[in-house]
Parts: sequence; C-alpha cells; structure tokens
Amino acid sequence: MANDVVDDPDVDAYGFMAGGWWRPVDAQTKTNSRIMEQVATLAWFCANQRDWNPLYQSTPLLARLEAAVDYYTSLQLEDGSYPEQEGNSSLAATAFGLTAQADAYEALGALGISSRTTLQLRVSIERAAAWFMNKDADHWSPPVRVFNQVAAGLVGAQRALQVLSQGPVDQIAINERISYLCANGQASAGFFHEPYGVDFGYNFTVAMPDIAWLLTQTEHPDLVPLVTRYMEFMQYAVLPEPDTGSLWHIPALHVRNVTTVVSRPRDDLSDRAALARVLLPAVPSVALFLSTSEEKTQARSDFRSSPDPIRQLPKRETSPRTWMYGRLAPDGPSKKERDAVEATLPVLTSERFSKLESGSAHEQYLFVRRPSYFVASVFGFWIRTYKSTRQLGTLWSPALGTILVGTNNPKAAEGWETLGPNGEFSTRQSSSTSEYFDSRTSTESQRIDAPQVAGKTTLFSQRAQSDAGPSEYTVGWGYWDQGLRFTFLTQREGECTQRLPILLKDGDTLTFSDGSTFSSGDDGREVLTSSLVLSRGGGRVLFDLGPNDLRVFITPTGNEMSGGEIHRVGVLFETQIVVNTVFLKANPLEAMQAEAHRHSNGDVSIRITIYPPGEQSISRILISGTGFEREIDLPEPGFQVHERTITPRQSGAETVTVKAYSEDGSGISEVTATIRS
Repeated sequence: MANDVVDDPDVDAYGFMAGGWWRPVDAQTKTNSRIMEQVATLAWFCANQRDWNPLYQSTPLLARLEAAVDYYTSLQLEDGSYPEQEGNSSLAATAFGLTAQADAYEALGALGISSRTTLQLRVSIERAAAWFMNKDADHWSPPVRVFNQVAAGLVGAQRALQVLSQGPVDQIAINERISYLCANGQASAGFFHEPYGVDFGYNFTVAMPDIAWLLTQTEHPDLVPLVTRYMEFMQYAVLPEPDTGSLWHIPALHVRNVTTVVSRPRDDLSDRAALARVLLPAVPSVALFLSTSEEKTQARSDFRSSPDPIRQLPKRETSPRTWMYGRLAPDGPSKKERDAVEATLPVLTSERFSKLESGSAHEQYLFVRRPSYFVASVFGFWIRTYKSTRQLGTLWSPALGTILVGTNNPKAAEGWETLGPNGEFSTRQSSSTSEYFDSRTSTESQRIDAPQVAGKTTLFSQRAQSDAGPSEYTVGWGYWDQGLRFTFLTQREGECTQRLPILLKDGDTLTFSDGSTFSSGDDGREVLTSSLVLSRGGGRVLFDLGPNDLRVFITPTGNEMSGGEIHRVGVLFETQIVVNTVFLKANPLEAMQAEAHRHSNGDVSIRITIYPPGEQSISRILISGTGFEREIDLPEPGFQVHERTITPRQSGAETVTVKAYSEDGSGISEVTATIRS
C-alpha cells in the first residue's frame, strides 16, 4: 500500500494513494478523497511498536504518509467538505474522512511529530467537523436520508473532540445531534434510511459498529432503543431455510447492497461489523448477524497454527474501519446464545400474524404468516435507483422452505412482477398505493386502516393501484390460510407477462395440467398449461392460472438462492389474470380441500381447491352451513380454485360443509372447514 503512493514530486498526483486498495474500481479517481482514508492505516504502522511490525518509526513510510496527507488535505473544498465524485461536496467523504484523519493525527502525535503534516490534519479536521455539524446543512434535513453517513460523521466529530486539545465542537452539541439522528434517521418500521429504504449492508455492517462505538464513548440513552427497534424489524427480514442451517435475506427489501445469504464472517479481517458485539448485553438479538465466539476462537487458532503464508488481503477490501473497530470488539455470542435468538424468529414461534410497517417515503412493508406460509412484500414508493423491488418479495413455507424469491441484483433481476404490453410498465419497478379490507375482495364498506392490519390473523385482502392510475394497473391480494390469491387488471391493450420467480432445488419437479413435468436441471421450455404444481419432498404447492391453458415459458436463470436456483416462469395473457397459490395437503383423503373465514360484518368467505379427477370427475359442489347454502357447477376437470362470499340468513354458523357430486349425482367427496373469526 505504501509503495503504491505516488512519490514523484514532479507529477500533479504526488501523494495520491494509487493501487486500488480502497473503494470500488469505478471510484478510483484522483479527486475521490475517500481513497485517501488509508492514511490512518499507514499512520498506525508508523506509530505502533510490535515485534512483527518492522515499519515502526520507518522514515520511508513516514515520508509516503506525509506526501499522502499533503495530497489528501489539498482536496478539501472551500466550505470544509471533501469531494468523492467530480469534485463535489460529499457527505460520505467528509464524514468517514473525519475519523481517518483523526486517527492519523493521533498516531503522529504519539510519535511526537509536530510538523506541517500534523498542522494540515488539524486544520482539515476543524473545518470538516464544522461543515458536518452545521445544523442548516442538507444532510440534517428531516428525515435524514442516509443514516450510515451521518452516523459516521458523528463518530468523526467525537474523535475530533478526543484528539484535538481545543475541539471544533463540544460534547453537548454531539449529544444533541445523536438525539436528532435517532429521531429522524430511523423509519417508523425500525430500519435506518439508506436513503429512506432498508439496506442490510449499510444498516448493519457499516452503521451498527459506529452506533456501538458511539455508545461506548457517550453512553447516549437513545442508542439502545434505536438498535432494539432495528432488530425487531430485521427479525422479519430473514428466513431460515429448512435442513441447511443457513439464514437468507429477503432481497426485495434492500435498496443498495445486493443480498443473498446472511454472511457472518469468522475471519477477523473480513468482519467489518465486529464492534456490534458491544451491543449484545443490551440487545441480545444482535447475535443473529454475528459469528459465534466458538467460531472466532477456531478461526484465530487456525490462523496461528497454519504453516501457510498470511493471506494477502484483496484490493478494495481493505477497509480501515475493519482494523479500527475489530481490535476493540469484545467476545461474540456463544453458539448457544445465537441459536436461542434464531429459535425466536417470528416465523418459527407463530403461525399467525400480520405485520404492516411504514417507511418514511410512503412505502409499506407487509409480512403475513399463516399456517401454510410466510410472505414478505413491499408496496408503495419506488425510486429508479433502488435495487429493492415492489410486490411480493419472498414466499416461504415452514415445511418446504423458500418457494418464490426475487433478487435485488440489477445484473440478475428476478422477481414477482407483471409486465404491461410491450414492457410499458412493471409492477415490480413502479410506485403504487395500497388499501386493505376485511373482506375477500376490495369491498369499500369493509375497508380497514393500516394499523388494523396488524390485528388480522385470518383472511383479509389488499388492493394496490399504480400511481399512474388504474388504466395502467390494479392488483389485488387475498391472504388465505392455505395460500394467496393474486389478481391483476389493466386497461392497456396487448399481451402482458406475469412472472413467477419459482425456486427449484435438486429433486424438485413442476407438473403441468397435461401431466408433463419439468425438473430441476432441465433446459428451459414453453408449455401450454392452466396450472403448475411444485413438488418438493412430500409437499406440493399449486399455482392455478385459471380455467384455460396459457402459454408459459420456464427459464433457469442461474441465480442461486436459498439452496436452489431461481426459475423465471413467464405467463402470457391479456388484460387480466388470476393466480391462486395453494399449499396442498400432503396426503389428501378427499378430492378437495377448503377453508372458511368470518368477517366483521358477518359475511363468510370460503375457498375450495378441487383436485384433478380420480375415478370420477366432480361436476358440482354444494356449500352449506347454518343459515346458508350455495351450489357451484364445475364444467372442467383438473385443479380448480373457487372462492365465494356468503351472507348467512342467520348467525351462529361455526363450520362449512362442502360436498362434491359427479355428473350422475352421486357423492364423491365431503370436507368440513371450521369458520375462523
């Protein structure tokens, strides 16, 4: 790293930290001051005596460090800020740079150096801290848009106070700004704005160690509640995949960093979030995202005993924050402690809940758990630069694991979406407004407010309309116990595509309505079908597309997630489509399954799933209960899903009976469903 510092005084970039050690490749410009944060690393080696450190008080290293500081401070703008791209003021460059410069200043002071270099750093720190702490600056406008950068600036301000004999700010001002960030940088849902939306990489890996450090230095009372609320939200945003021992993110939630499996690095040099372990006594659930103390002990033992040379760090992965914080981190959670936290994930401890949370940009995060499944979705405001998506994000089963899952990788974009004619719009990448109803469909008289959704543990429905108006699209969702109903409607003419991101694992099979199959590992194909049935182990999931065969394209994407590969299933249709997802009974004794729910106005909604015919085909079903009776003709064989809402003539019905008859009137099957209220 030192040898890559440009050391030719005759070139304009004398002192520039070349070599690509820090920041992405596309950010390796000579005006990006973030690259220069490694002055803190060079200064540490200059100032700290260790048996294994031959660079302690190294004159050549000090010369390169002084050149680097000279170049670094020359980039500071007139207002005290630092640039990142194209010479413009950058909150990130100024905020993170404050800590790097303060560490370098402290290290040089430990060497007893009083020179032009330390003076440059002192003046720079004073001006940068004043710029950052200015309450009228844009980065303090509520709501605070980018939490991690402001948190980093507060760390920098605190470090400036610690290393300068006469700091540019005082503790009272820093404490007041910490309170302000806690009040304005966190969405009511619990996550930190990045910007506005969720992002695990910045929320946890970057910001959480800063929060932990601020807590150790200030003991600010607002920090622990801040982390507690964050972890309450994040326990809904990860899922355990059965039989794998792994946790997986719900990618559709995250706006900036691509997410897949939950990574908990054992290697200290990769563990950027290590200092978050400070928070464990106050917020034990933080263990969810940390390696265990046993894993750390083993990794360190392996490092000490290995006969191999020390692994050289890959360029771009040499964050100075890793060593700054890693050496301060306490022991992590034990395996027993982390296992206990994982065991309390809401999807494992409850089979019935609805959780609707709001972001700060009018977006909504909906988590629904029912006995057969858990679904996480995002609706509302969408920004074009977001990696996150809208609509259904992940559908998971406690028995089968992940069934549907999207990505937040723009280079490998997959997800539940409806594309309009000629790709005019995508429900996955557009803004919409949602309303909720205590009814099977969007009955205006049964509308419920967002806070009431949390109280719904039985059937409710949702309508989401494009912000461009109903002529573009309206979608509907029904949250049944045994699965979901999705309805899409557009007034645009032309062929639309409904995409389902179905995850297939080794041994999984899709069966179509004609009996043909598609297995994991098969090449893509086109089929005509009215349904798809995913078989995994002993379980089955039905995707019913309606009474008529539709053109369906199945494409393996190569995107691995949750122990399988996402397959893009594209269904062609015009104007309207209804997709019913049903978790089928493992060993059905009858030719159908049913469920029933009572709404607050007394109506009863019933959903009946008809299986393909056995020896006899069902041609008629009779629905009956106390105070009601309804008959439905079934002209077509095969999987069918039927929903009805009935207003009983009298109250008191506790069950619904569904009888199935053949064409000659003989009884074929009978099921009884308890009416849930």
